This record gives sequence, C-alpha cells and structure tokens, in this order.
Amino acid sequence: MVSPTSMDLPAPTPRRSARRLLLGLAVVVVALSAVFGVTTVRQQQRFRDYREQTLADAVVPWTSAELGPEACVAFGVDWAMGCPGLGTWCENEAPAVVGRCMASRDRSAWCRAKGDALFSTDFGVKDCEQLRASVDGKYAQRAHKKFCAAAQRALAEHCR
Repeated sequence: MVSPTSMDLPAPTPRRSARRLLLGLAVVVVALSAVFGVTTVRQQQRFRDYREQTLADAVVPWTSAELGPEACVAFGVDWAMGCPGLGTWCENEAPAVVGRCMASRDRSAWCRAKGDALFSTDFGVKDCEQLRASVDGKYAQRAHKKFCAAAQRALAEHCR
C-alpha cells in the first residue's frame, strides 16, 4: 500500500499554467496602471496649483509694468521652466502665458517693425540661444529650447 504522502502530485496541465500566467500578468498590469494613474493625477494637481498660484492668484509682471515682447518671452520661458507638470502641459501653457502678456499692451508698432521676419522659420532662434546660454544641464537646455520656441511662436501668432 502506498501512503498518500509518498505519492507524487500530478504535474500542472498546460491550460492551468497559462491561466495562472495570464492572471498574474493581469494583476501586474492593473497594479501598474493604478500607480501610473495616481501619479498622473497628483502631478496634474501640482500643475493646476502652480498655474493658479503664479498666474491667476499672483500679480503677473505685465499688470504692474510695461513689458516688451522679449520680456514676455523671458517670463513665459521662466514660468515653464519652473512648472512642475509634464513637459507637454507646461509647453502648451507657455504660449498662452506669452499671449496674455502680449495682449496686455498695444503691440501693433512692434509687429509692423518685425514685418515678414515673423513668418520666417528661424524667427526668434538667436534670441532663444542667448536666453539659453545661462541654462546649465543638457536636459534643462532641451526643455528651455522647447519652451522658448513655443514662446516665440506665440509672439508671431499674436502679430498675425
């Protein structure tokens, strides 16, 4: 007679192994999705708070002083560089910040003086290079380049 403890357990069937593997993968995907979702929601809240504190609730510089277009760009880029949100959120908001600054004063004379240069693909490139010279770090310079290009496009768009 064979004792029950000395019997070998049957090997799991391939179907049972596949189900366990799929269930395990599903649990991992759900857990990662939950972590990613919570992280994104928290980051979005920090971005909203930053935008409220620096633009809606704060005294923005163009309300207390007359800023030239270059100062509008510098403010927009600095604002975006300090932005705690995802780069795309900050990059999308930077032109709106510059646009609000430009709309605070009559810029028609400046726009006329720029003329067709506004429609050039290299409009503002040299200005951005000068602003970026003081930025340290490869990734910070890359972000600055994106934000500055978006801000320069906002200048050109304002004049159109």
